[in-house]
Amino acid sequence: MHSTHVGLQSHFNTYFAQPSRPGSSLKDYLLMSVASYVVHRSALYALLWASAVVELGLTGWRIHHTKSVAGFYDPIVAALLVSAVLTLIWIPITSFLHLRKARGLHSDTGAGYAPLHAESGGNIVLWIMWLVDAAIATHKWPTRALVGPSSPKDAHLLLSLVAFAWISFGVLSLACVFVLMHFAALRAIRAAGHTTSEKTGA
Repeated sequence: MHSTHVGLQSHFNTYFAQPSRPGSSLKDYLLMSVASYVVHRSALYALLWASAVVELGLTGWRIHHTKSVAGFYDPIVAALLVSAVLTLIWIPITSFLHLRKARGLHSDTGAGYAPLHAESGGNIVLWIMWLVDAAIATHKWPTRALVGPSSPKDAHLLLSLVAFAWISFGVLSLACVFVLMHFAALRAIRAAGHTTSEKTGA
């Protein structure tokens, strides 16, 4: 086990310390990581936007149907609709923040922190909303009570509402993880820049 650890450590040091490839450095590697985080979050936000569109359609139809038939609607359905609408509004905003991050991608000072703070704030608000709404909807319409060969059409709609709520929550959770990884990469780039400056000054 010790020899394996030493071997991995020596391989890591060799990869980052020796100029075996032109332009290869820890800083370049971190910059590529930052770029990949932006790309991956863009794909996740596109998937989240599509999920929110489906949720908006399902909740809108459910509210219209229950008001027409029974003269009322479930508050949790309205809450899911609000979460879907806010998500559809937020995605273009955070896409704009992505453009700002991409513009300052090769900054040595970690200037991309400000857009990340704004993105994180909006994501956390939506994350809490989706979590609470999905949990309440799951408690109100448990799967075992709705699934079955004799279930009415409305039961399948309710299951779809719950499913897409959890899908949206899961995708947004992954996006939040990539935001944290982006933060860590920027901090590492900043530290690497300071280390390089100290060595140059010495």
